[in-house]
Amino acid sequence: METRHIKDFTLAVVVIILIAFLIHAIGIMRTSFEIPDESIYKDLAIDQQLLAQIQQIEESISDRMDFVFTVTRDPLEQNIVLRTQVDLEQEWREKVKSMIRLAATYVDDRGNRRASIDYQGEVKAYEIGDYIDNNRIESIVSGRVTLAYNGREQILEVEPIPSRPRRIERDRRDRQREYVW
Repeated sequence: METRHIKDFTLAVVVIILIAFLIHAIGIMRTSFEIPDESIYKDLAIDQQLLAQIQQIEESISDRMDFVFTVTRDPLEQNIVLRTQVDLEQEWREKVKSMIRLAATYVDDRGNRRASIDYQGEVKAYEIGDYIDNNRIESIVSGRVTLAYNGREQILEVEPIPSRPRRIERDRRDRQREYVW
């Protein structure tokens, strides 16, 4: 074969390949026109409620990622986790100290009715008309005192000091049983 025929043959093969690509491209273009605008699977898409939940989860995750954790106290400190007996007794003493407790009522030498009231860790004698923490003493009757504050009346009755919690008492007894070797 001559060179001229080889050139013609090569040119013919290239033209045939180009025509084949053109036919293939036209076929792809036709199939793209056949795709409907709305999918047949549109009913299977995510509804608004599920979409809102997904968005809420995504916001929560991003909030947690942006959160800066700060600690003001040592998390391994024992007093936070375990309250010692000293702590329990101190809490009990503070509770007793913060109470307004009627200790006794009596009549003094001059015939005045008086009340011994334990308040803020001190026992003081009060008469009718005296004030205790902005509460006015209205009346004193045997074993009972009536206090008034802004038109409201409150009655205190004689009561003993609240007993220590059982846990404190139990530990005191256990300490007495300890042996020193």
